Amino acid sequence: MELRHLRYFEAVARHSHVTRAAAELHIAQPALSKQISQLEQELGVALFDRIGRNVRLTEAGESLLPHVHAILTQVEAARAEMAERVGLRRGRASVGTPPTVGTQLLPRALADFNRAYPGIELRLHEAGIQTLLGLLETGTVDVAVVTLPVNDPSLTIVPLFSEDLMIAVGREHRLAHHTNVTITELQNESWLLSPENYELRDATLSACRRAGFTPRIVLDGGEMDTLLRLVAAGMGIALIPRLALQNNFDLVSLRLIDQAPQRSLGLVWRGDRTASPAARALREFLVEHLRGEQLRLARGERE
Repeated sequence: MELRHLRYFEAVARHSHVTRAAAELHIAQPALSKQISQLEQELGVALFDRIGRNVRLTEAGESLLPHVHAILTQVEAARAEMAERVGLRRGRASVGTPPTVGTQLLPRALADFNRAYPGIELRLHEAGIQTLLGLLETGTVDVAVVTLPVNDPSLTIVPLFSEDLMIAVGREHRLAHHTNVTITELQNESWLLSPENYELRDATLSACRRAGFTPRIVLDGGEMDTLLRLVAAGMGIALIPRLALQNNFDLVSLRLIDQAPQRSLGLVWRGDRTASPAARALREFLVEHLRGEQLRLARGERE
């Protein structure tokens, strides 16, 4: 039983006339009669009684008709829903991001995307880079902002921007009146670290190792907002992306002049999988918006 057989059956039943149904369906009357006969042969029952030039549903035909109506209704609903998704009137897309990007850049970007595509449901996952790569692998997120480089040939990578990593200190810290510092000067400081799987943790430990010392860690595993608050409270210092320090008046940022660490961020997605229209729209929007938003923040023009 094929879908066209059900459409042909419904049209003949509605018109009670093969010729009129054939005209509506834009097929020849003999061809339509043949298709109805094939359906009857497959089902093993007669669906119509021929009465002169008209036809009338048999008892079996009357029993089949509600099922055909239900099937055709579901098919049309499916087509309409797919058309809405292609037209981006409906859909779902998910994005993963490190907390600094999620806090500083994504609110405006996702709000603008929602205004442009109000029918698309968005899902947000904030995590470290390794966790985000795992979420991409499992399909939990469609697209993610990660620190580059990423060595995975299955990923499509679009670089976004680079930013300095700064030393954050509280306003009562002994170095708060400085603008630059060497990491060697910080070997006796108390350090706060990000959790495992966060690239800032590795960047901090690597910077200290290159300078020839192991940092004295007083807190291990704080999320970004917690780290910033603890630094402001005077518990210690931390290596923080410049982005996270935007408009934070409780902290002083110091540039490391002997190593000048940076991080480069990019938008990545699985290139070996077919993305939904909503996911494609989101990643194209984020590439353009995040680049522009970061430039606005760098100029201090955040609105």
